[in-house]
Amino acid sequence: MRIALLGTGALGSVLAARLVQGGSDVVLVADDSRTERLRRGLQVNGFTEFFEVLPLQTAPDGCDWLLLCTKAWQLESLLSRLKKWDVAVVACQNGLGVVDMLAKQLGAKNVAGFVTGHGAARRTDGSVLHAGEGYAVIGAAVGTPNSSLRQLRDAFDAGRIDTTLTSDLQGELWLKAIVNNGINPVAALAGVPNGALREGALRKQAQAACHEGAAVATALEITLPDDPWQRALEIMERTAENHCSMLQDLGAGRRTEIEAITGVIVTNGHEVGVATPVSEALLRAIRKRETSD
Repeated sequence: MRIALLGTGALGSVLAARLVQGGSDVVLVADDSRTERLRRGLQVNGFTEFFEVLPLQTAPDGCDWLLLCTKAWQLESLLSRLKKWDVAVVACQNGLGVVDMLAKQLGAKNVAGFVTGHGAARRTDGSVLHAGEGYAVIGAAVGTPNSSLRQLRDAFDAGRIDTTLTSDLQGELWLKAIVNNGINPVAALAGVPNGALREGALRKQAQAACHEGAAVATALEITLPDDPWQRALEIMERTAENHCSMLQDLGAGRRTEIEAITGVIVTNGHEVGVATPVSEALLRAIRKRETSD
């Protein structure tokens, strides 16, 4: 199986490294403006130790799957290329709505989703710190996983990314979004690593945000595969030293994924009549930080 990967940020770099270590044939997809750094090699340290120059292509030609590891808000600009490439894609973004958008544009049979609790951060020198292990789940946009998706799961497993197949991707995506709603904006606004949310006022804020997200999911009749707060605590423990992606984005002056995470939860809460005051406050605060930095 030949796997292409677009988006060598923190998570994308970890996935590429682990897949190569597991024996997969991995190529990186990048335009000319991004190839210079990648030609110097992909470096990951921490829970994964890796340094290698991987093959580069401008399109995923000859590949069985394309792992999309870009930010959620970047995908709309990629749709025309994705349609042209005509390759099965796996959405690896935080947040909600990405898989549905891709399924509508590319056809549900060509789309899968991947969620994980692995924690990673990009360093100023371009390398990536793999700061915490975590769970991983993959599933088809619609229906049960096919043989090709099972082969991709096997490739993840071979690379020590222990991955579970699911036939309820929506439930997994909502669970991850609710957990992210409890961790990411709280940690980002406080400027602390994930582990700092395990106690005190930050713990109460994170727990309240998780409970609000779970209430919205219940009102939407979405079955969650685990308790969001317990899952959040597990991730805080496993990635205690990691700076979440939202904190990294704010620090670098980049746009965050707050709209795809908290924004979607708040919007759905309004539609189904579930109050989300803590989430709304977090959403306003992150939006303010994005426009002021």
